[in-house]
Parts: sequence; C-alpha cells; structure tokens
Amino acid sequence: MSVSLRLRQATCVALLSLSMSVAALAQDRTIRVGTVLDGPGDPDVALRASLESEVGRLLGGRYKVLFPSEKQLVGDWSATSARHNIEGLLGDSEVDAVLVIGIVGPSYVTRRAEISKPVVAAVVLDPENSGIPVETREQPLRGREGVKRFRVSGVSNLSYVSYNQDLTRELEMFREIAPFARRLTILMIEGWLEELAAVIERLKQTFRGMGFETTFLPVGASVDETLESLPESTEAVMLGGMPHLSSEEFEQLIAGLTERKLPTYSLRGQRDVQRGVMAGLQADRNTLYLVRRVALNLFNLVQGEDAAELPVDLSVEEQLTINMTTARAVQIDPTFALLTEADLIGETEEPSVRRVSLSSVVREAASANLDVIAAGQRVEAGFQLVREARSALWPQASVSSQGSVFQGIGRQIAGAAGISQLVYSEQARSIYDVERQLQKSRGEQRVQLRLDTILQGAQGYLDILRAKTIREIEKTNLRLTRSNLRIARTRVDVGRAGRDEVLRWRSQIAQSRRRVIDAWAAHNRAKIVLNRILNRRIEEPFETAEAGLDDPELTVNFQVLKPYITSPRSFRLFREFMTREALDGSPELRGLDAEIRAQQRRLLASKRALYTPQVSVDAQAQTFRNRPDLPQGGLNPNPNWTVGFSASLPLFQGGLLRAQRSRSEIQLNQLTTEREAIRLAIEQNIRSALHLAGASFAAIELTQEAASAAVENLELVRSAYTEGSVDIVRVLDAQSQALSAQLEAANSVFNHLIDLMATQRATGRFDYFRSPEERDALVHRLEAFFQERGYPVRNNE
Repeated sequence: MSVSLRLRQATCVALLSLSMSVAALAQDRTIRVGTVLDGPGDPDVALRASLESEVGRLLGGRYKVLFPSEKQLVGDWSATSARHNIEGLLGDSEVDAVLVIGIVGPSYVTRRAEISKPVVAAVVLDPENSGIPVETREQPLRGREGVKRFRVSGVSNLSYVSYNQDLTRELEMFREIAPFARRLTILMIEGWLEELAAVIERLKQTFRGMGFETTFLPVGASVDETLESLPESTEAVMLGGMPHLSSEEFEQLIAGLTERKLPTYSLRGQRDVQRGVMAGLQADRNTLYLVRRVALNLFNLVQGEDAAELPVDLSVEEQLTINMTTARAVQIDPTFALLTEADLIGETEEPSVRRVSLSSVVREAASANLDVIAAGQRVEAGFQLVREARSALWPQASVSSQGSVFQGIGRQIAGAAGISQLVYSEQARSIYDVERQLQKSRGEQRVQLRLDTILQGAQGYLDILRAKTIREIEKTNLRLTRSNLRIARTRVDVGRAGRDEVLRWRSQIAQSRRRVIDAWAAHNRAKIVLNRILNRRIEEPFETAEAGLDDPELTVNFQVLKPYITSPRSFRLFREFMTREALDGSPELRGLDAEIRAQQRRLLASKRALYTPQVSVDAQAQTFRNRPDLPQGGLNPNPNWTVGFSASLPLFQGGLLRAQRSRSEIQLNQLTTEREAIRLAIEQNIRSALHLAGASFAAIELTQEAASAAVENLELVRSAYTEGSVDIVRVLDAQSQALSAQLEAANSVFNHLIDLMATQRATGRFDYFRSPEERDALVHRLEAFFQERGYPVRNNE
C-alpha cells in the first residue's frame, strides 16, 4: 500500500471520528470540559480559571459550557499522575473535551497514539526535537500571490499550543545585563526536568557553545534546601518553571538569591520581575494570548473544525523588564542601551514620596520660584522707597553737642536741639506721589513675572509628560522593530528573503535605540528644568500625574466651552469676550497705568515749580556748660533759641524748569503710546492664542483617528509580510507612518494643553487660582455676553 493511500485512509478515519464527536456535542448543545493540571501551583490554577472564563465567553452564546468540579483534576507534578488523570478523562463518557495545562501533561498527551475526544494541550516546548507530532501546511493567500506556511499536529482530535520562546535569545539578554556571569544555574521543578530531559541536553550543548557552564538544579518543596544546594561556582541564576512554590516561597527564594548577590533572570518574564527577580524578557500579555488561543482552539473543535489542521505555534511577545531595586542590590548597573528598551521597576534610587500634578506645579511655581521671590523682595524694597519719600513731609528733629578745651580757661560744652517742618514743597510732595504710583507698577511687574513663571512651570510639566509619552512610543516602536527582525529571520530560514532583510532590520533597531535615548534625555532635561523653576534640587526625583482635558479646575477649556466655539460667529464672539477679560485683567496695563499716573504727577510738579515756593518752619535752642567753679555750676542761665521760617522760589535756572516740563510731557506721551501698543499686543496675543488652541483642540481627534488608521494599516502589512506577500519596503513605510501618526496624536494633546495655558496667561489669570465661585462667575459673564449680542447658545449635553 502506498504512503499516499495510507494517508488518505487515515484522514478518512480521523474525519469520521471527528464528525461523530462533533455530532454528539451538537446534539444536546451542552459541553462538559475536563481539565488536567500538572500540580496544585498558583499560576496554573489561575490560568485554568482564565481559560474557563474565556471558553465560556466564546461558547456561551451557542452552547452551555460546564466545568464539573469533579472533572478538574490536579496531579502531583509527576508524569505518572499526569498520565493517570489524562487517561481517566479520555475514558470518561461524561467529559466531551479535555484541556491539559502544564508541561508534563501536554508532553504525554501529544505523544499518545490515538485520542478519542477533542483535546487542547498547553504548552508544548520544541515539538520537532521532542518526538511530538508536527506537520507543515501551506495555504494560498486570499486575493494575493503566495502561500501561508504554518505548523499543525496532524493528529485527529489533538490540538496543542507550542510556545515559541527563544531560550538562546533569553540567555544572550541575560549575559548583556550581567556580562561577567559565565557559570549559570537554572532552577526548575523536578518533574519538568525529567520530562524535558532531551530538550535540556540540547540546551546544555547550545549554552556550552555560547561560553556558559550550565547546571540544571531541581527545586523541591524546601526553599532553604534549594539555596543550600546551589553550586558554589554559581555566578548567575536563571529561573524556569516553579509553579509548585507559593507566592511567599517564591519571594523567599528570590530574597535568598539576592542576598547572595546573584543576578537572577526569569523565563516567565514580567510577572516574576515584579516579584523581585532582576530581569526577564517575556511580556505579561503572552499569558493572555495563550488563554485566547486555547479557548479559540476549543471553540473551533466544537464548531466542527479538524483539530489536526489547527495551527499550533504561538508567537510570544518580548518586553524586557528590569527590577532596578534588585539590580542595585546585586551590584548590577544596566547600560543605557538596555535601559532604552526596558520597562523599569524601582527606577529611582531613593523611593520618591513626591508626586506632582499640573495643578500642584502651577501653585508651587507661583510661590517657590526664586525669580518670583526676588520680585517680591523688590516690591518690599520699593515700599521702603515710598517711606523714604514720605519722610520729607514729616517733622525733622535733631540734637547736637560740642565740647572744647581752652588753655588756662578750662573746658566748654555746648548743646543744641532743633525741629523743622516742611510746610509746603511741590517737589517733595510730587516725589512721594510718584513713588506711590511706581510702587503700584512694581507690584504689577511682580504679578507679570508670577504669571510668566506659572506658564513656564505648566509648560515644563507638560514637556515632561510629552517626553515621557514619546519615550514610551519610541520604545514600543523599538520592540516592534525587534519583532520584525524575528519575522525576517524566519523568512530567511524558509527561503522567502535574503540576509539583506535581516541587516536592514538591525539597522532600523540601531536607529530606534538612538531615538529612545534622545527621548530619554529629553525627559530628564525637562525634569531638570522643572526642578529649577520650582526651586528644588536640580535632579530631585518625583513622579508625575497625567494631565488631560477632564481637569475639573480648567474653566477656559475647549472641551467645556464647546457650545461657544462651534461656529465661526460664536467663536468670534468668544474671542471678543476673552479679549475683554484679558484687557480687564492685564497686569501689564495696570502697571503702565500706574506709571502714567506717576508721570502725570511729575508733569504737574514741573508746571507748579514755576510759581509755587517751598516753605518751611525751623526752631532751635542752644545752651552751654563751662568749668565747674563758675556760678550756677557752669550752666548758661540764658539759653539761646530761635524760631523762623523760610520760603524760596527759583526765578531763573538757565531754562532747567522748562526743560524738565517738556521732558515730562514727552515721557507722558511715550508712556501713553506704549500703553496703546501693549493693549494691541495683548489683544493680538489672546486672539492668536485662542486660534491656536482651537486648532490644536480640533487636531486631537483628527490625529488620533489618523494614528488608529495607521496602526491598523501596519498590522495588516505586517501580517502580509509574515505570510510573504509584501516586501520589507512596505513594512518600513507602514511602520514609519504609524510611528509619525502616534507621535502626532500624543503631541496634539500636549500642544493643546500648552495652548490653553498660554491663553490663560494672556487673560492675566489662571483657572487654578480661581475659586469655584469665581469660575462660575466667569461662565455667567460669558453667558451674559452672548445674550447681550443676541446669540443663542445651544448646549448639546
């Protein structure tokens, strides 16, 4: 009998068996699912719960899915218990389908000669080299030239998930993090070590070729015994599967390894790094992908698809995660190159108790900034100038004494006291009046500086959020490029591409890493700038809270004010209202008004100087004390005293007074002109800022829509690239478009928030310093303004 004939016969038998199973399932519409776990480990128990939920979600609309508690079997991590439980469920007439979860169970069931009912096994490692059935299929692409290649079990009723985790890549990453480590110990539960003996032997040979001395150490129930069993030569520890340990035991193991200054690396990735392991490459999302694939395979089996033809490979997603707290504890200092790609846990060396938000930043900038403090000190100094000018108008009192010694006569001491009062002085009075106005101007200058500083703080904070977002987008793009590199290598292996594609993606990775470094530097620079504005230690660590349009403290918010900006006419009215608010609240105009009043007073004084005299009154008394032998003890019995007044009026000073008056008139005209120029500039600023804010507000939705479309297009192109129907140029173009669109979408939000802050600065008042009553009053003024203009506001809420 030919091979092709035997294959056709086997296929017919398999299809008949499958159709009978499916017909039986479809008859009563009730699916009873049994599960087999390798052992009672927390991770696998949680995985089973997730599978039950996902299977129920997929099948619940058409079938009643039951997971009878007595059909949920748990082994003791041995091959014997796994085999017993699997055989029991396969022979149980009350079970319609079986899920086998773990390593030992899937390894056994996938090698079974015949399978009588639908089975989905997860997970299988290295099926080609482990004696597990696997076949390659080709499927024509719909609407495109080429074929799609994928692997299947080729066995009736058997579907499994092969976890394509590149252990060589994992080890290379571990070596990059801990470059000095060459003697490696790999910890794994004993039952899995026995089941994966052939795979482990090949790994040892591979690792030996990479320059590692590798020891596989079984982990039993005692953490202390495991730690004591570590070879003394161990320089680093890689953690495989240890689902039998509780969370407390696992953390105890990691603490013991960290105490021994041993770098640790988990093959399970992020979830273990969050629990104290130093590093890992696998993303948490891989568990979700596994759950969905297993549930989908079971769904397809129930729907009548042939299990032998379901794809078995599950591509895993990489996400380097480093626990910096653990890294510091074992004296590992990751390079900048690694940090560009990694998600960091415990990033700062000292735990940061300081958390800032946009609201807290603007308030802190208004009070803590050194420039603002210095401006306040200038105002205080100006107040003393006012007091100095006023002192000339108050009475002046003085006392004096003088002593002399005469040869042959003795000594003489004279004492005097005097008081004077300026009755009228236009010059002194004008100086005082001018200083009072200038003090008001200095106060308004401080307000201007405070507003500018608040704007700087807000922009600095938003720049931090922008840089942080851009860094994450660039890191995501870098991970995507690495994924494309893996696809390219697969394409090379199957003969669909040349080595030039691999080199092209490696070049893209280098460029992506550079952009991540640039974004990292921009983020750190922005934090330094903000610390300087807030008068903090230049590199003091802090955490940031996200900022958005949903901030309840923002009144001048285009999201809130939509009814007033929906049309050109309403937006024009809104700009008129905001311009009026800006002019009324402008410290620049108030400061200039004070300077103008001061100059007007100078001009008045220069005019009065031509005809008003300066008048003052003085009184003085003087007494003497001579030698002690004189009568009256040396006192002069008749002290001298005088009372007088004086008046003076300049008649001619070479034209000085007229020149001063003319200069005052010119300076007054200059200030009046400057005020008009500043008024126009304020109006221009507020109207321009509103136009910019309006445009950036509209850009948010548009750029997000563009980003969504670009990402969806990229997914389609990458899928086609994986299938071999498009070349690398199409992928590069789609990835570049997606990256640009995502950056624009992220920037649009921060651009709009910065435009809002600039708009509030132009109005002379930030919403964060308005009370709820003041915010309500602003909205009421806006409503009244529109009503006065006869424009009905339609609120769509």
